[in-house]
Amino acid sequence: MSSAENAENGVDKLHSYQVYYIITNNNNEPEPVPEENLQTITVAVDSELTRKRRRIEALRMQGQVPGVPQQVQGGSPQSAAVAAAQQQQQNAIAVKMDPANQLSSAGLLELAHREYQAVDYENAERHCMQLWRQESNNTGVLLLLSSIHFQCRRLDKSAQFSTLAIKQNPLLAEAYSNLGNVYKERGQLQEALENYRHAVRLKPDFIDGYINLAAALVAARDMEQAVQAYVTALQYNPDLYCVRSDLGNLLKALGRLDEAKQMAVSQMRV
Repeated sequence: MSSAENAENGVDKLHSYQVYYIITNNNNEPEPVPEENLQTITVAVDSELTRKRRRIEALRMQGQVPGVPQQVQGGSPQSAAVAAAQQQQQNAIAVKMDPANQLSSAGLLELAHREYQAVDYENAERHCMQLWRQESNNTGVLLLLSSIHFQCRRLDKSAQFSTLAIKQNPLLAEAYSNLGNVYKERGQLQEALENYRHAVRLKPDFIDGYINLAAALVAARDMEQAVQAYVTALQYNPDLYCVRSDLGNLLKALGRLDEAKQMAVSQMRV
């Protein structure tokens, strides 16, 4: 096996390229909700739910909620109309009782973000789509949807939402990086490299962009450029243990043992 193949195998085993997204995208959008504010929102929502549950129970006792229908003689049209009105009332109450509907846009996106981190992609997508229907130009939502679909192996959908984010903000580096991930997964390395390089040009301190670029360069057997991409990432954050590990293995596979040893020593100091 050649040194290039050793390098590619070593790096791919230790580092899978990342999917990046942001919670807010520009100055006129709300900031992510801090932890303490989310707790306050949760308490308020719980209180509201308790009030609504009591209201539903009262309606049931009055025979105004489906499940305890009013006594209407015969199968008259009036009976059907009453049943339809009751169903509509119950549906409206159910919508209001959904805790997600009580959150602000930033709070809802933060909730989806937490669900994404917890690998609850179904609920993360559901809440993102709920917000996207309200704010179709929210690039934070578009990026998160792109990441969710990527993790679920829905590459066409992932590319679609990355492209929508780019249309909303052509300077959004994270969207190009996400699109590069799709191309890399499809084996279209040239297109992946173009998007990663464009991402780091737009945002020179974009660490994830350099990591993604390095992984694609290894796959393209351009090892020297991959080394440079890792080195650049470490210039912005020297404490990235995984990047140091990948770079050390790459240097070792290339036969640059002294540099690999230095990298190993520096890892012990981190």
